[in-house]
Amino acid sequence: MLADDLRITSGQSAPFGRGGDFFEVGVDASGCVSVVLADVCGNGPAAAAFVPDLRAVAATQLARGSSPGAMLAALNQSLASTLRATDRFATGLALRVDPRSGRVEIASAGHLGPLVASAFDAVRAFPIAIGVALGIWPGQQYVETVAAIAPGDRLILATDGVTDALASAGDMLGQLGLIEQLRLTSPGDSNAICTRLLRHAQAREDATVIVVERAWSASSAMGVPSGLATAQSRRLRLLAN
Repeated sequence: MLADDLRITSGQSAPFGRGGDFFEVGVDASGCVSVVLADVCGNGPAAAAFVPDLRAVAATQLARGSSPGAMLAALNQSLASTLRATDRFATGLALRVDPRSGRVEIASAGHLGPLVASAFDAVRAFPIAIGVALGIWPGQQYVETVAAIAPGDRLILATDGVTDALASAGDMLGQLGLIEQLRLTSPGDSNAICTRLLRHAQAREDATVIVVERAWSASSAMGVPSGLATAQSRRLRLLAN
C-alpha cells in the first residue's frame, strides 16, 4: 500500500536473475503519485547493464516532480549517447496520478499504454500518443495524454514479456489478449491480476506487471447511484481489512 487513496501492487519475473525491466515510484509535494516503467530490449544481464543509469535518471526526475513527458525526455536524452553505439533501445511509460481527483497524465516512449480495469468489471484501453522509444534519437519530446480514473479503478501496466506472449496474428501488440486476461480476473484483486499475467509471461523473457489502484474512500462513496451503493460498501469493508 502506498497511501490511503492510492495503492500500487507489482510483480516481476527475471529468468536470468537480473533483467532489463525496472520501475520507480515517487510522490511529489502536491500529493500526486508518479510511476515510470522502462524495458530495455533483450533479457538477462546484457539488458540489466543499462538499468542502473535508468534508475538514477528516473529517481532524479521523480524527486523534481517532473511531468511524465519531461521524465521520458530526460531518460531519452541520457540514453541516446549511451545506447547509440549498440543495437539496444528501451521503451518507457510514465504516468502521474492525483489520488484525490483521479486525474491521470500519461506519456509513452514506444510502450503499450496502460489499460484500466473498472471497479464494475469493464476493461478498456486509454488512447494515448506513443512517442519514439528511448535512446534512439536525442531531443525527443513526449506528448502527454490526460484522462481520469474513478474510485475503485485500476491502471494496469505491463512489459512485453507479458504482452508478446499474448499476441496473435490479429493482435500483434497483445493488447486484446491482455484485455481478455483481465476480464477473466477478479477486478477487486490486484495481486491476482499480477499473478495471472505473469503466469502467461514468456519463460525466457523479463516481465513486469504494475497495478495502480485508486482506492475507495468515504468521500468518494458519497452521492453514487443507489444501485452501486452495495458494491461500493463491500469494497470499502474489504479495503479496511
